[in-house]
Amino acid sequence: MLDLPGPDRRESWIRYLRAHRFRGIAVGWAVVVACDVAFGSARLAFPFSGSGASATPLRHEIPLALAVLTVGGLGSAMESLEEAAGRGFRRVEISCLVGAVSVSALLLAAGEAFLSPMDTVLLLLRGLLIWVGLALLSGRAWGWRFSWILPLVTLFPLTYWQIDGLGRFRWWDWTDQPGSAIPCWGIAVGSVLAGGIATALTPWRVNRLRRAIRRNRRHAEGN
Repeated sequence: MLDLPGPDRRESWIRYLRAHRFRGIAVGWAVVVACDVAFGSARLAFPFSGSGASATPLRHEIPLALAVLTVGGLGSAMESLEEAAGRGFRRVEISCLVGAVSVSALLLAAGEAFLSPMDTVLLLLRGLLIWVGLALLSGRAWGWRFSWILPLVTLFPLTYWQIDGLGRFRWWDWTDQPGSAIPCWGIAVGSVLAGGIATALTPWRVNRLRRAIRRNRRHAEGN
């Protein structure tokens, strides 16, 4: 796709975006950001391991929705065929993913710029990166339409066990720790790396790796 002449390349990009429901994703982004601006300060009550319930601002969970929308766009009606695509298609897929994550981050930062301090903006961007990585892991494991599984699972520990016995937010609670908290940024880096590796491990690459391991094993046994 990237090696095609200009007009053909543009047409290929348009077809790719249509097949991957770009318009629907854009509408989803707009709705999520609008909810963030209008209702971001509303507090959500969740069951809590201590007494009572935990109250988490809605805006702290907004990045989860953006991440799932963004990564879910990798899926299409021809998903099984795309898994066997060549390097050109894979470069387009990665370019679209990076672009979509960047747009999500820009929309999130723009929506919060006049509503929240910079520390909160960093907290939300960090959460976006973590949930994008987890969504990529989910998509590779269960299919891109199920990229929401791992991000949604994290809501339980983040809301039920978020506070320790001393009444402090736990070090891994990326939805409440300050935007400058280094351990949570470490989680973000690890999540993005894991998601990137999972995305690169397409079925045909896994099969090729298995064949290479078998050949090396037979070669070692022969010697």
